[in-house]
Amino acid sequence: MTPDPGTPPTAPARPHLDVVHVIATLTAGGAERQLEMLTSHSRHRSRVVALYGSGGIAEGMRAQGREVQELRAAGWRKALVPLTLARQLRRTRPDVVHVHLLSGQLLGIPAARLARTPLLVSTEHSLMEDTIEGRPHTWWLRLLYRLLERMTTHTIAVSDVTAQRLQRWGVRRDRISVADLGVDLEALAFDPADRRAVRDELALSPGTHVIGAVGRLEPVKRMDVVLRATAPQLRAGAVLVVAGAGPLQDDLQAVAVELGVAEQVRWLGSRDRMGAVLSAMDVLVSASADESFGMAVVEAVASGLPVVYVSCPALEDLPEPLAQCVHVPASGDRDADARHLGDAVAARLAATGQQRWPLPASLDARYGAQGAADRVDEVYERLLADRRG
Repeated sequence: MTPDPGTPPTAPARPHLDVVHVIATLTAGGAERQLEMLTSHSRHRSRVVALYGSGGIAEGMRAQGREVQELRAAGWRKALVPLTLARQLRRTRPDVVHVHLLSGQLLGIPAARLARTPLLVSTEHSLMEDTIEGRPHTWWLRLLYRLLERMTTHTIAVSDVTAQRLQRWGVRRDRISVADLGVDLEALAFDPADRRAVRDELALSPGTHVIGAVGRLEPVKRMDVVLRATAPQLRAGAVLVVAGAGPLQDDLQAVAVELGVAEQVRWLGSRDRMGAVLSAMDVLVSASADESFGMAVVEAVASGLPVVYVSCPALEDLPEPLAQCVHVPASGDRDADARHLGDAVAARLAATGQQRWPLPASLDARYGAQGAADRVDEVYERLLADRRG
């Protein structure tokens, strides 16, 4: 049959790549949820290797038919991981190995190099001004990071701020691509049934004001500032729901006792279905003064919550401020920050009560899940085309 001359030619199909992601664990966390989103929206075949074990996110990925392998490296066995992983990579011959977080970089990069994987990509999720994944910057950590970075093909930064910090660490700009993180907006949409279910689980009446805080219980998140900021509202009957786990939980619970609000705080630990937890809240407060992206804040906005926050590069990169968000810049004084955050939370609750906000169009356009996965896929494809060049 002769082709219709009026029909435009079909665009050549993009290459179908085999991508192996390497990460420490798949428990709840920002990088872990981001990896779940990437693998579910990528146009390429994705497999995941969890070095130290899995968790709730791994179970969800398997339920959706994605391949997750656990190496369960512990103790002296960690030293064998590069060799074990390299043997697997040589056998399966992926096109791309994509490492995430320090453990993934430290063990996955040598393995991929030993296996001579064509493309080795690293995503930098948690480089802060003074810490990286909670570890203080030291000369030897910077040196190790730079040595590992030179072994990769390319680094993906999750925001412009992260790219700038990488450059200050000595990473060349032409070896960095910015691919903003993505948010599964549909999964985060407000659900009245989820709101009732979570509030019933926590024994909260429908009219109780619920203040939310989401994040690792580590120093950078400043959850002690959240407790001090919200204490007046808690004493007046509100409840603080904290979703996150970490080494500071005992210390933070002691702060709650000291403030006389222990009975008004619910410690949820890590949760996989953040949409349900956010649906139960009436306002989210984030006291972190140093963020690479601000995923918890972005997810709260996607859920329709009013938000009071100190730092969120993702929102600062939008073309206009969002009416539902109150930015309280860090003052350098934790007590002053607590007062200002507390005042803003009280004002927001008084003004909006349990109101939900519509999804901002600018947030959808910039941080939608499919667009974020496409940006990462395009990095793979560009690098592979340059290599074959």
